[in-house]
Amino acid sequence: MSKILFSFLIFLSFCAGNKDSLNRRTAHLLQTQKNIQNSNFELLMFSDSNTPKLNEFLKNSKIRKVGFVGDGQFLDPKTKFAFSPAMLDQELKRAYPNINETGIAYIDLESPYLEYLMNSETTSLEFKKSKKLFLDVLTYVKKARPNVKWGFYSIPFTTYWGKTTSFYDKDERVSEIIKNSDVLFPSIYIFYNNVNFILENEDYIKENTQQIIRIGEKYNKKVYPLVMSRYHPSSGNIAYETINETDFRFYLSTIKNTKYKEKSVDGIMYWNADAYFYKTNENKVVAEVQKSRMPFNTFYDNYLINTLSIFLEIK
Repeated sequence: MSKILFSFLIFLSFCAGNKDSLNRRTAHLLQTQKNIQNSNFELLMFSDSNTPKLNEFLKNSKIRKVGFVGDGQFLDPKTKFAFSPAMLDQELKRAYPNINETGIAYIDLESPYLEYLMNSETTSLEFKKSKKLFLDVLTYVKKARPNVKWGFYSIPFTTYWGKTTSFYDKDERVSEIIKNSDVLFPSIYIFYNNVNFILENEDYIKENTQQIIRIGEKYNKKVYPLVMSRYHPSSGNIAYETINETDFRFYLSTIKNTKYKEKSVDGIMYWNADAYFYKTNENKVVAEVQKSRMPFNTFYDNYLINTLSIFLEIK
């Protein structure tokens, strides 16, 4: 594997370092946790892990867990542009068993409907039916779990290529969806590192961050861009590979420090599903676990906590 696995090296440094070094790092993390707690910037996380160790870390660090409902579990398999209320009820019971629960959650409603919203003519049936589907699902979940704040994955839109005014104006076509959402969950994932991470990604990160802040300000919505510590699954030979620590810090700090008219994003949401990737034998994840010589659950806890610790250290 061409990239250094920062999570593995951090774990080794914990094991090999002396007691004083470990104590200094622990004290530093406690201080950065306090800094995060005393700011308006929020750290959110979605992960397919729910261990006591991770949950304790999240609680102590004031990192909020995010729930979700997935389209594969609620779209009507027999009818296009439709969802099954019975199936969506089951998804809601999984995500929030108690109808009075509070929380924050994203609706994962993607292909082909998200693409229709982004690229189809607004006069087309594909666009109109997709828009209705999004609004119907949103109305349903807000009524069923009224104390949860809901938003859609990947709205407002972001792009790597063609960062133009005409692209960003596409958010106007989904203005009704944005207005009815409680929060916004655009994605700023990393796709490229062919020559130099900063050269290939800095403009992409900054320009998209400025635009999602603009949309959040326009509609008075909190904005939490989604990030991953791995390269996006569509990233060719680096897909699923862990982004090295130096580049990951640049990635996070650029999002956090980018402003539009003196306003920043309200927080960052870290998304990770390594348990699923490991279960489905994704080669890069399996190789990392094997190299660590740890049981998967131990590896996964360490990976998530080490990664989240970097979030906490970002000034």
